[in-house]
Amino acid sequence: MSLGLTLPFFLFITLYSYTLATLMSKFLYTIAVFTYTLFIHLAALMGNQKAQKWKHGRQDIFKKLSKAFANNSAPVLWIHCASLGEFEQGRPVIEALKSKNKHLKVLLTFFSPSGYEVRQNYIHADWVFYLPADSKKNAARFISIVKPQQVIFVKYEFWYYYLSTLQAQKIPTYLISAVFRSNQVFFKWYGGLFRNMLFCFEAIFVQNKTSFALIQQLNYSALHLAGDTRLDRVLQVKNQVQKIPILDAFCTSTYTIVAGSSWLPDEAILADVFKAFPKSKLIIAPHQIDEKHLQEIEKTFDFTSTIRYSKALETNSLSSISVLLIDNIGMLNSIYAYANAAYIGGGFGAGIHNILEAAVFEIPVFFGPNHHKFQEASDLIAEGVAFEINHSQEIIKQIQTFQETEMAAVVQQNAHLYFQKHRGASSMITEHLKLKN
Repeated sequence: MSLGLTLPFFLFITLYSYTLATLMSKFLYTIAVFTYTLFIHLAALMGNQKAQKWKHGRQDIFKKLSKAFANNSAPVLWIHCASLGEFEQGRPVIEALKSKNKHLKVLLTFFSPSGYEVRQNYIHADWVFYLPADSKKNAARFISIVKPQQVIFVKYEFWYYYLSTLQAQKIPTYLISAVFRSNQVFFKWYGGLFRNMLFCFEAIFVQNKTSFALIQQLNYSALHLAGDTRLDRVLQVKNQVQKIPILDAFCTSTYTIVAGSSWLPDEAILADVFKAFPKSKLIIAPHQIDEKHLQEIEKTFDFTSTIRYSKALETNSLSSISVLLIDNIGMLNSIYAYANAAYIGGGFGAGIHNILEAAVFEIPVFFGPNHHKFQEASDLIAEGVAFEINHSQEIIKQIQTFQETEMAAVVQQNAHLYFQKHRGASSMITEHLKLKN
């Protein structure tokens, strides 16, 4: 066989193999999304409350969207977040863009009920919806109704049909506050479909140098090292914190530990810690505030005086109570202002919750060992602001050190320098996005 026949044949086989692999990847992706959706519906039928909210929130979604957008003629920025944490990363960008573009309207979508339920009435969004399940038909229908001028996906939401449809219609789409790790599917031999999704973005703004280097290896050029927009958000919150009379009466200038988004393993550790410092105050804002969990916490701390926040106004002696149990949602980022030290839950389970909203108050922050997916945790540990703990004696020893030495002042200085150094990601992103009024 001559070279003239061999080369076209080789190119044909290569192209055919690539096309076949792409089609197979799309097929498997579609099956995966369908299966996930099916399991959600089954879980909803079995009484799972989160699944029920997921399902109910998407019922008649296109009728609701059509009605909401029927008379809209203003430019639309669509920003999509998986859940509440990603919303906090997108929030400073939304608010900055809204302030610069008075005629801009914002569509905010969520994948998870934990984001939608809390932020469905967010004042800077003109519409808040669940995102319909990813499919070719749903993506085309959604985009034809919304007609977004630009789109922002936050951190790690990758939906093939939405992204490919946006790219085909030449609608600029951006990924912000992204974090990538070498063990993700993008960097595997079988991750072609997911690598293709990255090239649907007009630009990608990553949080750290590791992510930058990984994406750069894929020959993606519209890449920006911006940092984490949550730093801008928590600094903004810190500057807006107001006094909470109940906490003023409870804390009374006593050494106070605030536990945020705690789970049962965290609360067991906190009980040991409190026994070691019985003259201190402890505020617990659990991740789940259902009655069962609240009662479990009260049982864990039955050796001392405990009161729920909702009952706090009924007593005249808050200063004599040791443990305050927060039984509502939305206060936590303000409560940290009362802390001398913070404990962040989740580190003995699926992963830690937001540590930046505590660290911004320039206090030592403690959490369990499952934090390695969170860049800010590694950064703050390196800066001497955050501390990994594996058992209660470690945190007890650390708090003793802070109480007996000047180390708390060192933490305060290190935290202050960290936030000043890494702020500004939101400004970089909003400068890049030029929206038409």
